[in-house]
Amino acid sequence: MQLARRQGAATIIGTAGSPAKLAFLKELGVDVAVDHTQPGWAEQVRAAAPVGVDVALEAVGGDTLHATIGLLAPLGRVVVYGASAGELTSVPVRSLFALKSVTGFSLLAWRAVRPEQARADIAELTGLFDAGDLRATAETRLALTEAARAHQLLEDRAVLGRIVLTP
Repeated sequence: MQLARRQGAATIIGTAGSPAKLAFLKELGVDVAVDHTQPGWAEQVRAAAPVGVDVALEAVGGDTLHATIGLLAPLGRVVVYGASAGELTSVPVRSLFALKSVTGFSLLAWRAVRPEQARADIAELTGLFDAGDLRATAETRLALTEAARAHQLLEDRAVLGRIVLTP
């Protein structure tokens, strides 16, 4: 959300699946926080962005991804970077005919395909953190020996921010 603001995003809509995560989104500065597990969530997004969403970052998958495509403005795009619901799904090509697009993102793939650009981007982000222009989000710290617990927390979607494993 901080990077979206820096890039000129006028309205940032965040979705989450629990009251704690919705509060966390508000703390981070979203303009509108919507519970995507509740009926009518897409209508709430439409009310906040009546002409559609320009960019959606999607990590839930399944029906949520399909609904997100429907929320896009013409020339809007969804960037898929996960499927936390555990449901990888196909994208109906017909849903893209309204000048919408879906793409995938993986940091590992980015580093493999464009290593110099990835290094430059990470250096830029590090500089923004060092200068205090970006702040880190919440994190859960666990010992490396608790890696199995970390995976369980991720699968249970019970983490705000990031998990950091320490030696």
